[in-house]
Amino acid sequence: MSRFRRGLLLIVFLLAATPTIAHAGPTKRAESLLTSLWTTVLETPSAQNSFGRGGQAYACFDLDRTVAPFAPTSADSCTVRAGTPLFIIGYSVECSTFEGNGTTDAELRACARAGDHQTAPAVIVDGRPVEVIEVETPLMRITLPADNVLGAPAGTQGLSVGHGWVVIQHPLPPGTHNIEINNDAVTQIIVQTGR
Repeated sequence: MSRFRRGLLLIVFLLAATPTIAHAGPTKRAESLLTSLWTTVLETPSAQNSFGRGGQAYACFDLDRTVAPFAPTSADSCTVRAGTPLFIIGYSVECSTFEGNGTTDAELRACARAGDHQTAPAVIVDGRPVEVIEVETPLMRITLPADNVLGAPAGTQGLSVGHGWVVIQHPLPPGTHNIEINNDAVTQIIVQTGR
């Protein structure tokens, strides 16, 4: 093979590999945030949980200084401090041993993938489309609290896997912003200055 051809093949290979390398950081962070989000949903009592009796009052999850607007239908609004990144969930599904979705990592993962949307949703922030990435959690070990959203006895332990289409949104400027998912669900984000 000529030196020119080998060089051309190397360039093509490097160009093809670049998108994967570019997304490695955001994907790893998104996986971590999705893991934290689903763990929090499952391990938070129903009265303080948007997936339980807490409703919209608890639809803004604080995940290590990143806020995730998240509820069964959609979060109506979240108020955040200036400088706060957002974790936007276009769609996400969780499957667990608690719900009888399987007993192994492979079974739970297949359930979460099959149960979630098969294509990325359109996520629009203030009228502009943003890039959505597909991520999965590792196998999560969950211990349910008293009064949990699944109605199981306190202290019940199980396994879970989540799949999602997500966006890590850099902090928005002070003011009111809209997040729209598939031209349907709209969440208002109010960014406040000060402490």
